[in-house]
Amino acid sequence: MDITQLTDFTPQKTGLERAPLELLRYYEQQPPQTRIPCEAEDFLGLLAAVPTMRKVPGVAPLREDDPAVFTDLPVCPGQRAQKECRDHLAQVMGVTDRQTLVEFCNREICCQNHYIDFESFWEGRPLFDLGEMGDDKEREHFRLFRDFAAQFYPFLQRHGFLAWDISECVGYLRLALACELITREEYLGLGSHWITQAQTFESWAEYAVSLVSGQLYWNFIHGADQKQLREGEELFMNLVQGLLTDEKAWQTGRWFTPPQEKPFAIPAADIRPMLQNWEGPRGCFATDQVTVMNAGVGFCYREKPESGEYPDSGWRFFSGQESQEYVDDFRNTSAFDLNTIANYDPEILTILDAPYGSAFGRGQDGKFHPEPFEPQE
Repeated sequence: MDITQLTDFTPQKTGLERAPLELLRYYEQQPPQTRIPCEAEDFLGLLAAVPTMRKVPGVAPLREDDPAVFTDLPVCPGQRAQKECRDHLAQVMGVTDRQTLVEFCNREICCQNHYIDFESFWEGRPLFDLGEMGDDKEREHFRLFRDFAAQFYPFLQRHGFLAWDISECVGYLRLALACELITREEYLGLGSHWITQAQTFESWAEYAVSLVSGQLYWNFIHGADQKQLREGEELFMNLVQGLLTDEKAWQTGRWFTPPQEKPFAIPAADIRPMLQNWEGPRGCFATDQVTVMNAGVGFCYREKPESGEYPDSGWRFFSGQESQEYVDDFRNTSAFDLNTIANYDPEILTILDAPYGSAFGRGQDGKFHPEPFEPQE
């Protein structure tokens, strides 16, 4: 979004944004990196390349001459080493099993959630009323963190601090696997979420810039002063620049793209929280004209859903260009969360409270206007 259209956008002027921005600009001037397909397990290792380089009690040290140094699964060589790693996870992170691992990642590694909250204020669609947030100190912290993050927005845009969260969370998954707190199947299952999130990045350079920026934000909210921030930035810039030029890491462009049934216009990682104060079922249906062709919603109606396990709101969305034959083919329609369709066309938010039996068409003014509708029996 153009920064001239933003609200509450008052970036701190620390100069910390210059190094990641210069890195991004450098790679934008290079020939596009060709993606080389790899396995999901290898891709998870590459996503966690930075935490892989940390020394962790009980985990076998890296062999830098190993061509699979970043993609091989980490190991704890023996029961004693395994206990050392488990004790480290328990004492430092409170992680003792799969459940506490997931809870830790959701609770602590959430810089992107902060960024999405800030972004909603900058873009004039706040997800909550700041006046209702805790006390004055809490609101002041929110503004302070928001303004620190704002300096990165002009070049991060919707990528935000996502790469930092991905890198750290996958890193913890790999440690839990090394000491057998989780199985390999659980590792791949939990990791699949982060693989999907990573698809928002077009290159490893974009991923690197998001990671460094997220690291700076993480350090800032945990009390780092300017000297510590600059030292941390220098360290991480060196790390990611090394990875970007290392054939064992990101230089070759290895990437795993999950198979998907349909090429939706908005990647899952780019879906933002748009639906506020909605208490009913969130399920709906939309045609591929809306979600694959990104043609916008031109017609929609709300019918009373049949009882069942699916949390159906009753809303059905169309571009208005579909033929009856197209609509009758179930392969051209998919189920979604209302929030997802609001990302494709925010104007639907103005009509979602309409009762069952309502229908709307889009006028030349871009707004929805009521139309006659006969609910199906």
